[in-house]
Amino acid sequence: MKKILIIAFLFTTTISFSQYYKTYNWEENPKLHELTENENSKSSIAILKKNIVEFKQSAITNNISVYETTHSIIRVNDDTGIAKHNQIYISMYNVKKIKGIKARTISKEGKVTNLDENNIKQIENVEEYGDFQIFAIEGAKIGSEIEVLYTVEKEFSPFGSKTLQFDYPIKRSEMVFITNNLTGNIKTYNTDQTFDRTYLEDKLIEELVLTDIPATVEEDYATNDANKIYVVYQCFGNPDLTQEDFWNNIISNIASGFFPEKAAKVTTEEVEKVILKNQKSDISLYTKANLLENYIKNNFTVIDNRNPQANEIDYILKNKSASEYSILKAYAHFLKAMQIEYQVVVTANRFEHKFDPDFYNPNALREFMIYLPEIKQYISPTRIDYRLSEAPSNILGNYGIFINKDVEYYFAKITQYDPDYSRIKRVMDISFSDDFDKVIIDEYQEYSGHWGIQNRAFMTLASGQQKEDFKDQLTGSGIEDKNLIKFEVENEDMNQTEYNLPYIVKSITNSSALLEEAGDSYIFQVGKVIGIQSELYQEKERVHPIEMQYPNQYNYTITVDIPKGYTLEGLESLEINKRMEVDGELLCKWLSEYEIKDDKLIITIEESYYINEYPIEHYEAFRSVINAASDFNKAAILFSAE
Repeated sequence: MKKILIIAFLFTTTISFSQYYKTYNWEENPKLHELTENENSKSSIAILKKNIVEFKQSAITNNISVYETTHSIIRVNDDTGIAKHNQIYISMYNVKKIKGIKARTISKEGKVTNLDENNIKQIENVEEYGDFQIFAIEGAKIGSEIEVLYTVEKEFSPFGSKTLQFDYPIKRSEMVFITNNLTGNIKTYNTDQTFDRTYLEDKLIEELVLTDIPATVEEDYATNDANKIYVVYQCFGNPDLTQEDFWNNIISNIASGFFPEKAAKVTTEEVEKVILKNQKSDISLYTKANLLENYIKNNFTVIDNRNPQANEIDYILKNKSASEYSILKAYAHFLKAMQIEYQVVVTANRFEHKFDPDFYNPNALREFMIYLPEIKQYISPTRIDYRLSEAPSNILGNYGIFINKDVEYYFAKITQYDPDYSRIKRVMDISFSDDFDKVIIDEYQEYSGHWGIQNRAFMTLASGQQKEDFKDQLTGSGIEDKNLIKFEVENEDMNQTEYNLPYIVKSITNSSALLEEAGDSYIFQVGKVIGIQSELYQEKERVHPIEMQYPNQYNYTITVDIPKGYTLEGLESLEINKRMEVDGELLCKWLSEYEIKDDKLIITIEESYYINEYPIEHYEAFRSVINAASDFNKAAILFSAE
């Protein structure tokens, strides 16, 4: 009798805390929803997007299961909308079981077509994203609604996230977060609305309701993906865990492999016999670190290999191969052997995730760098294009966690130390053929900072037509009928050891397309010699904050020969002065001026972006500076016969 009572108690306990997905369902008799004229003008619009995430701990084993339910109702108003939504992909990543899939379409006439479960297929490794369950929506026509409801049981992970904004508008978005008395946290991003604590069927839940979410907008100078509305959550069995505990845990794991007490013997030998061989004893720290990075990137291979041995330092050093993560161990041992102080930095690609020091999210811990505090420079271990430098452009501006050898850490924004790091200097001498048929451009260019790094890498790694197309970019893109007569580069080796050595391009080109006859006179499209420029002429209101790739500056000197017997008209188009100041601080500018000296027209241009993040409320001023380059590109002057 006692055993029966215990079993009965466990059964009733399980029932009282039954998973919410088991009772959640769609409307038994669906009807089309009323939409406004504007909503019906969209290719597709989600009437409902609902996510339910529920954690459930077994009363018997204490194992924790995760159940995720997705429910969507989407109106498709044209063929584009149908094409976007008529195939459903369900990721099987970490999925233990599918607890149920239902789908149906409701036509304009009210006809309901249900999913035939025999049409559900499993496809392995879809475009390297893993396995998926896939099925086609049946009966989808213009004006119909597509409704999908499914639940998956997933392997337990205490961390997760959900994206709530997509490339189509959403009338109502709901998210329900249920921990069933386990400790949990949840946080919203890119929206002012937060989760409310309430009760649902006697369960304490966190609930978020958003209405009228606009479709995502792709804008230039923005981190579009990272700006989507999304949530990040945590749920774990230990009620005493804090955010600090999470950070301390990951830091202790990192420190165990990335800060060795003693360098491996082979690294000490390689430093002495190879890396620093024939080097003077007083070489700079910058040169030493660069020699080390050149050595590793020329001799070690980063592989996508799940072999556990690839994480062991002996294996890594012997085979000179490692994973993206474990290659840092090789750097650590060599840095130790060279007695170079360093810190490990963990962060995220800012175009994908904005690192949040206040909420632990492992998805935002995907990028590792090595920081040398004495010279304030970074090693990017997995970037074959970069050598010791400022932080790469996809990292710059994000927050990161910095860890030193004493397992002390701090959070900091990853900023650019050298304000003049990235700059393009161009000197152009422009002349004309004797019969005024061709424009001849003799050009000298210096690319420093990120410009130099990227150009070196592309010209080294590219081949064939890609390389030819890039030469076109480097010698005045967009000039029709351009002939490349001379093209030379200097400082092209990716293995540089001198700080910020510029990548130099020397070229001579000619083109007849830049000149147009006008009777006895000629129109010279002088603005086109600077190449195609970015522009921001959108009429819609700006949505995203402004983010440049990196701070950068341009300095041009364009000297144009004035043939005898001609005077110049239309020079006013060369004078453009645009600037953006905030609280008295100059943040960016364009200034183009000219002077005539002897028989030459001398044009000078200074374009500067001193920071990489700009306040959205000053977007119009920023746009005017960006568009100044495009306006100059359209400038033309008249050579008028005397």
